[in-house]
Amino acid sequence: MEIGYHKLRAGQDIIWKGVFCCLILFLLQCSSARPYQLTDASPRFKEFQGTDIDPLKGKKSAVKLSNNKTYDDFILTAKKNVTTLEFADNVVMKADAKRSLGEEIKAEMAAAAYLEEDLPEIVNSIQSLQKRNLELMNTAPNYFDGPSLGRVSGELGDILKKLNEYAPKAQAIQTSVKNLRSDSNNYPKTNETVVQEPKKDPEIQKTEVVETKEPVIVANQKDIKDVKSNKDELQIKRLERKAKVTGTAKDLFKEQIKQEEEVLTEEEKRDKEYTEQVRKGLVQVFQWEHFKKPKNLEKLLLTYPIPRVRSAAALALGRLKAGRGALQTAIDKDGYQVRPAAYKALADIGDKKSLSYFISGTKAEDPEVIAASFEGLGKTKDPAGRELILTQGLNSEYVIIVAASLRGLAYNRIPADVEVMEKFLKSSEDEEIKEAAIEALSIHGSKEGLRILETNVKEQPALALKILDEIGKNPSLSATFSLIRLNESLEDEKLTKRIGEHLLRKKAFGRYAVIQIEDDFLRSEANERSKAVSYIKQNEIGLVIGESKKEFAVRMGENIVTDKYINVKMESTLPGSGNAYVSGWIFYPKLEIIEVKKLGGPDEGKYSNINKGKHQNLFNPSETEKRKSKKEESN
Repeated sequence: MEIGYHKLRAGQDIIWKGVFCCLILFLLQCSSARPYQLTDASPRFKEFQGTDIDPLKGKKSAVKLSNNKTYDDFILTAKKNVTTLEFADNVVMKADAKRSLGEEIKAEMAAAAYLEEDLPEIVNSIQSLQKRNLELMNTAPNYFDGPSLGRVSGELGDILKKLNEYAPKAQAIQTSVKNLRSDSNNYPKTNETVVQEPKKDPEIQKTEVVETKEPVIVANQKDIKDVKSNKDELQIKRLERKAKVTGTAKDLFKEQIKQEEEVLTEEEKRDKEYTEQVRKGLVQVFQWEHFKKPKNLEKLLLTYPIPRVRSAAALALGRLKAGRGALQTAIDKDGYQVRPAAYKALADIGDKKSLSYFISGTKAEDPEVIAASFEGLGKTKDPAGRELILTQGLNSEYVIIVAASLRGLAYNRIPADVEVMEKFLKSSEDEEIKEAAIEALSIHGSKEGLRILETNVKEQPALALKILDEIGKNPSLSATFSLIRLNESLEDEKLTKRIGEHLLRKKAFGRYAVIQIEDDFLRSEANERSKAVSYIKQNEIGLVIGESKKEFAVRMGENIVTDKYINVKMESTLPGSGNAYVSGWIFYPKLEIIEVKKLGGPDEGKYSNINKGKHQNLFNPSETEKRKSKKEESN
């Protein structure tokens, strides 16, 4: 009996062991765990793995996966994002601790370079990851059961906990990383000038000077003609002749330079070499800008040893609207003198890809960098940039920053911003801010902005020439209409001459119609009963683009007038219209025609009022006065 009992227990043990092995194999098929380290988040973090800034250093971290692709893909993506956020948080804290102790933060700066690229996408995806995590946790019972469900749910729970922890501070971590990269104090100062203590001049030992009598050279008898013998001793020398220098002018010039250099001290020689190196570098900058060779300028910006030349190369790239990548590299790696120039060039380019640099630049300490950043933000036309300009840039205590912010605001071309610019133009006491507001209204280029500038020509005479110049820079047809409208209303010869110069520079040649009636409509056809396409009023300006072949009889008041219809292009007055201009017909007697035409010389033009017979030389208004005086004398 006892033997049978033991055999029965042995059989039961074998069965239970088989069941247990099957269960283990089943669980292994359902889920598995593998080690997780920093390089799993990004291979670029390899150099930081195992260092003090590695958040997984000394931890046995693992990621639990299942055979379900949907869940595994999410777990790996979320785990990478969470690890990257932990890494960024660690980098910022370590950098702050080392800076407080005066230690170098070379590793932290290198890590921040990678993190600055990765963090924006990760921060923006946190909410979607949280939402997806909850969805997967709710549906997990449909795909898993038993221990596998527990493992997957546990992994999702850990991830959700981390996401909830970093969601409120992710933006702050991203900003700290950007500040770490944008702060020039974090870069090693390798080019600092070391001031050495002046060395004492070596003591010169006085040596006794022994006077030696010069040997008396007695000339040959043939060289002495009439030498009288007397008691006085005669000393006769043969004078040495200066050797004649022969050779080319180039050789003589080199010889002269060599002699002068021998006289210079070592310090003077170094100064001369430095000046020559600066001169050569600036010549190269002007040369490559003239021939539009941005690649050559990029090389100068990144490699030339002298900061002044690198700054000039950066500004030249901005004028050429090229080299964005090289300019951003200069901002990251170069020093105080070059970074403002690089920011100014980035602002001139105004590429939306530089948005992160502009946002970082608004937090810099240098007012020039801040000013360029606000203007660059405006050129990107990003809503967040506009908000920064309105809330921070325009409220700055620095005039240069407020002026740049006004110009940056204008590039958004939002109608509501015209009121802000007008406020600064009328209420500001600083001349530079007023001029910036004028530039901003011209850049905005809207009909409302140009009308404000027209009004201020008379209201602020001291700024009249500045306003005319800014309107003249605007290439739009509306700006041409503004200049003609001002020319008709102004009597100052200096101002009308400047208007003529701008019309000639813009090549605004042609005929223009000035509306003479108070209220009327622009018609779709040469007929008073045709459809009205736009409302017009007195003193509005339009470009004449044609006239009707036939004449028409039209009742005007109590009279019936016969004349042609004129086809004109005018600014649209329809609210919400997608087109800035509209074309239509209007009866000729309701207009006054102005003609601007070019005469023989390159700087000679004529402005004519055809209806009144008024002629005005654009560049020499005094000619008009001469004609008047001659006409009066003849009469």
